[in-house]
Amino acid sequence: MVLRVLSRSCKLTTALAFGTVGATLYSAEAAPTHPAHSIKHAAPLGSASVRHRNAGHATSRTATDAETIKVTTRKLPTRFNTEQHVGSSTTMISSETLQQRAVITTTDIQKLAPNLQIETQYGSSALNFHLRGVGFNDLTMNNTPSVMPYIDGVAYPISSMTSGPLFDIESIGVDPGPSGFTHGQTTTGGEVRITTKAPEKQFHAGIAEDFASYNRSKTDAFVTGSITHNLQYRLAAELLEGGGYYTNRDTGQSLGDQHTGAIRGKLAWQPDEQTDVNLTGYWSLNRSEAPGFRINNNLSAFAGQYGRDLGYYQTGWDIKPAFAKLIGYHDTKPQFNDLNWGFHLAMAHRFRFGELDVSSAYDAVQLHEYQDQDGMPYATADDYRTQVANSFTQEVSFHNLKDSASRFSWDAGLYYNRIMQKQNNYYDFSDYALRGYMSETRFSSPQETFNQYVTLGYKVLKNLRFVGSISHESDSRQFVDLTTIHFGHNDLNFGTHGALANQFTGKVGIEYQATPTSLFYADIRKGMKPGGFMANNTVVAQQAQPIKPETILAYEIGTKNDFFSHRLRLNAAAFYYDYRDQQVLGNIVVPSYGSVGSYVSVPRSTIWGVEGSMEAHPTRDLILTQVVGYQRGVYDQFHSINAAQVNAYYAKTGIWQAFYSNYHGVDSGIPKISMNGSAVYTIHVLPHYHVLFDVDYSYRGAEGLIPGNPPYRTVPAYFLLNSFLTFEPNSRKWSATVYATNLADRKYDLTRSQATNVQTAISGPPRFVGGRLNYNF
Repeated sequence: MVLRVLSRSCKLTTALAFGTVGATLYSAEAAPTHPAHSIKHAAPLGSASVRHRNAGHATSRTATDAETIKVTTRKLPTRFNTEQHVGSSTTMISSETLQQRAVITTTDIQKLAPNLQIETQYGSSALNFHLRGVGFNDLTMNNTPSVMPYIDGVAYPISSMTSGPLFDIESIGVDPGPSGFTHGQTTTGGEVRITTKAPEKQFHAGIAEDFASYNRSKTDAFVTGSITHNLQYRLAAELLEGGGYYTNRDTGQSLGDQHTGAIRGKLAWQPDEQTDVNLTGYWSLNRSEAPGFRINNNLSAFAGQYGRDLGYYQTGWDIKPAFAKLIGYHDTKPQFNDLNWGFHLAMAHRFRFGELDVSSAYDAVQLHEYQDQDGMPYATADDYRTQVANSFTQEVSFHNLKDSASRFSWDAGLYYNRIMQKQNNYYDFSDYALRGYMSETRFSSPQETFNQYVTLGYKVLKNLRFVGSISHESDSRQFVDLTTIHFGHNDLNFGTHGALANQFTGKVGIEYQATPTSLFYADIRKGMKPGGFMANNTVVAQQAQPIKPETILAYEIGTKNDFFSHRLRLNAAAFYYDYRDQQVLGNIVVPSYGSVGSYVSVPRSTIWGVEGSMEAHPTRDLILTQVVGYQRGVYDQFHSINAAQVNAYYAKTGIWQAFYSNYHGVDSGIPKISMNGSAVYTIHVLPHYHVLFDVDYSYRGAEGLIPGNPPYRTVPAYFLLNSFLTFEPNSRKWSATVYATNLADRKYDLTRSQATNVQTAISGPPRFVGGRLNYNF
């Protein structure tokens, strides 16, 4: 950068200004927003205001007095430096990290953030997000998640809309704790924010091909550039095939192959210097085979033939001709046929005093999923589910243009979401002696959510800032014409039910910037999650009753620190949650039928824990990361079905009878420890080429699902080791990588569940060895 100063006094003034920021200007990508390091201290050299001030001095000097100052720039070794000056415990994950750690689907994100779980419900496309022990298990996805997923700023209350492949991602932010004070929808557990890559002005294209074990292949491609001087585009796509590692214990057939494709297009238009318009359209198709269910224990009449599976990737399946005819299914393998598509329009206009943001989104999903949940060729829990749903989102927000020198900041907005959906859930119990029929549960569920929020920030001192937020959310949802048909037996109609939530939530916090690279913060937040309905295999009226809303009062303190010229980053946080009316998936006992799932409320529970992260660059060629989370959850007031006692009584008497236990002081079963870390070393093998060598790991502690259930409902702890080796030129125009995930080939479970009296598990992936080629044009 060259600056021509027409006054020697200006030269001195400029030199002194540079001295206050360490005599170095940081690049816009890496610069933090603290006053001592903000872009506003680097950018004014080309701004109109500085040019005007310099021009005033130029009138007293001739052109012969001109001086030239050369200022060098450097990029900080750390990323996400802006977030280091925000009082929150958000975990930020870059696109480079996602690629290096082989993050392919949304569920893989849990390997990179503390106290995070993302699991499929019964192996379906329904994703259950849990963050710091706060989450919700919802197979039919007709309820609001406790942890809200976002893509490009749009909330997705139907989580299956985010279950597709992750591709062309810019970054992911995992933000725990109650939210909805500056955007989107109110939550109790937090947010997982996925940001996709934006169009670029310069032409840029790339293609990547990945081959791995079990015939898995992944192809990614993108192209971006300018159509006119103020209109840019980006087109990205991904195709994922193969990778199935389950085997039919009787026939040897494989199961679990992926067959997914997705495409996303973006347009960015700047009609004037103060206005941005962005349009996004996407489409994805999933025709993958469903995951297999491994039998952990079999209490049914077929226990003599199918007991516990000794092979960790064994499973089984079949479909009865009558059930196939009922659902119109023409295959025997469990598989999905899911379609997602949508459009997003976002507009921003900057006024002199603030910025107005307006966004609209329409998203649609069509699901057709057949699963053999008992893992046997018998019809004791064969499930076929269809869902047709759409979501319309409208948000208008207004905030001041953030200026490090301004004392006052504010955000205000309105958020609206409307969901329309219809579902049919079919089960085949014809081989299960206690039922002996096929069934269908169907319903429609219109929902509306309206959130209004205001957040104010004020600097009482130069480095001391107070923040206050308030939001009000109203949520209205209905269960329309809920009907269960037991074919050949009876029809059960539970009519129409409604649920309404109407509550205020808020936040108060303090942020203290002790030094330009050390932040301390503390806050108290209240979050709310609306009530909802149980919709899976409804057989008694009690299941159809709405569950009440849940609330959390969350306390958190934390610190963010960079040391040694940003070569060492240490962040830490501690939290305590006062949890009221926690919504959990429990059981109720129906005489002459058995134990069935139903949502129940835990009147009071507590969760507390700590989190810490480290990023170190001890040398130019070595990067070390470490993330640790520890959490504990305890039920303070909770009486629940004791499933072990219920099952024992039935085995002895043949009668289903409810037995309750008091779980005061009982651990809620959330994983206590989660850790992940990596070491990446750059080896300069040639003048213009280098090799990246990585070793990374992830660990998650044991998880208990429902209190009172025997150990089969506890998912054991597991440790995974991964590694990669990449050869590429310094320009990174292309790269060649070999990698291995689950290097030690550890046997572990992703989830465990129960279908009728068969206790099952979905096994985690075995060792995958692969190679990846990238080329950028």
